[in-house]
Amino acid sequence: MGEETEVIRLKNPKNILKVTGVLDENFRVIEKNLNVKITLRDEKLYISGEKENVQLTKKILKEIEQLVEKKYPFSIQEVIYSTKIKDGNFLKELPESQIIEDIKGRGITPKTLGQKKFIEAVNKSDITFVIGPAGTGKTYLSVAIAVKYLLSNKVSRIILTRPVVEVGEKIGYLPGDIQQKVDPYFRPIYDALFEFLGQEKTQKLINNKTIEIAPLAFMRGRTLNDAFIIMDEAQNTTFSQMKMFLTRLGIGSKMVITGDLTQSDLLASQGRNGLEVAIDILRNVEGIEFVFLDINDIVRHTLVQKIINAYEKFENKTKNSNGA
Repeated sequence: MGEETEVIRLKNPKNILKVTGVLDENFRVIEKNLNVKITLRDEKLYISGEKENVQLTKKILKEIEQLVEKKYPFSIQEVIYSTKIKDGNFLKELPESQIIEDIKGRGITPKTLGQKKFIEAVNKSDITFVIGPAGTGKTYLSVAIAVKYLLSNKVSRIILTRPVVEVGEKIGYLPGDIQQKVDPYFRPIYDALFEFLGQEKTQKLINNKTIEIAPLAFMRGRTLNDAFIIMDEAQNTTFSQMKMFLTRLGIGSKMVITGDLTQSDLLASQGRNGLEVAIDILRNVEGIEFVFLDINDIVRHTLVQKIINAYEKFENKTKNSNGA
């Protein structure tokens, strides 16, 4: 494949430091991931390398410049991700894909195409399953969308639930009432609510029942109308718990079910978990969307992706050995 050099002249040379990033970090990740050389000379950017990668680099740099002009606070993770996808306008479309702002005024947006697909599925369907490994933003984004629906009066309340599986500890022996006993299990949800609404406002909405956080067992027998309902950690449901939960959906409501099929805490004697079975039973039901995130959608520390990758290899090796 032939090599070439392209030259970009920035619209506003004063933006050059923001385009290059702190200590040229934007340039460094693009050069490393796309195997190109970027040189700044006389307020122009010279890009050298294989033709396909040079063209992709040119496109990414132009999108970065557009974000800088709009004063949109993009991150290095978003630049890294844009080098991994070969088409689309991921960076360019970031400002338009914002869900809400957090209490510090930072825009909350999907960080990957998989996350973007998840948000579109929620807007389109009344029941959405989002399944993927740790660190793919399933809970965080679900809560962000729920808060957006509440603040824009599309629903009148948010209901957050999850199955409470005792992991090596009997909650009956823990101090406090039932809410205090189960609160630690909902920590990721509280963390997200505090980030989007602030601690004081979150507590106020919990006190007046606009936001309800309760174990899955508390959903039995109820009809959940006009609500955005999230069930987290659905891989820990049994068959009957999943069926019970899904049939709580009332008029004007949306449900999001999050889960990670690799991290079920159920005992093997309890059989297949409710999430696995629901995928088989409901996958072709019109009006229910399934979004599967993978290792490319992990948005935590880059080591998380490597850890999950290593565990998957180990588990597959163990499975093959046992089957041999």
